[in-house]
Amino acid sequence: MPIEIVPLTPERRGLFLDLFDGEGFADNPGWADCYCRFYHYDHDGGGWDRQSGADNRAAACDMIAAQTMQGWLALDDGGAVGWLNAARKDAYCAFRGADVPGKAADETGMIACFLVAPSARGKGVARALMDRALAAFRDSGLKWAEAKPSKSADTPAGNYHGPLAMYLKAGFRQDGDFSEYQHLVRLAL
Repeated sequence: MPIEIVPLTPERRGLFLDLFDGEGFADNPGWADCYCRFYHYDHDGGGWDRQSGADNRAAACDMIAAQTMQGWLALDDGGAVGWLNAARKDAYCAFRGADVPGKAADETGMIACFLVAPSARGKGVARALMDRALAAFRDSGLKWAEAKPSKSADTPAGNYHGPLAMYLKAGFRQDGDFSEYQHLVRLAL
């Protein structure tokens, strides 16, 4: 599959929305309302469960316009077939205070969430997105990359943090648990 990996920019907002509003959640409609905003939301004040799909879509559009939501789109023949939400760890509200000693958030790139359209799964899209994120982390001088793959994903959608095997093959090392449901993997850049 000839894919092109491009950064999310305000000019590419339509591609992002096409993926989220279209095929991206065709087999997992229950998660379609997030618009990859969950880790950008300040959960300390509560209220996430009251955020509608329209609220999240509008907030994601605002974040894309302000360039505070960062990541990469996978394009096939000009259309989006994949997305990776990845940025410096300190860009995410949900990861504040989750620093590991010696690995500060301002030195760490976080691979948060993947979305790969069902028709594009199993074709290397997630790996291409991850590789592009790692290259960008290195280019920006970050020292570490982190991710939190599921411990028990039983569906492709359940691997939205990326499969553990993909990270291990790329040289990540398991470094304990992120939560009771997720491993913590880390790569020295």
